[in-house]
Amino acid sequence: MFNELYPIACECGVDTVFYWNMTYEEISAAIRGRQNQNLNDIKTQALVAYRQADLIAALVGIRFGSKQQAPNLFEAFPGIFSEEEVKPKQQNWQVMKARIETYAAERRKRGERKHDT
Repeated sequence: MFNELYPIACECGVDTVFYWNMTYEEISAAIRGRQNQNLNDIKTQALVAYRQADLIAALVGIRFGSKQQAPNLFEAFPGIFSEEEVKPKQQNWQVMKARIETYAAERRKRGERKHDT
């Protein structure tokens, strides 16, 4: 019986060294656990594929004139992203102005013109 279960257990990821020290119940539990994990992986992949197809359809529809708006990440993947993560961050205009001035000063220092032709 253990010899018949051995190939199945190996396919399910049971360590071949530990297999021979396991009881029948431990082997069965390991095989069932791996099969349930495989089923959960398949369900997750199916959900991702379905959602991806839905998003592609929405974006193609928008490209061809649909008035529908593309969902943001929070709407497209509820439970994964929070609304705060998805909101565009407002930049401080003063910081941006200082960066532009620093960049312009560096260009002037190197003798570069606005439009090199």
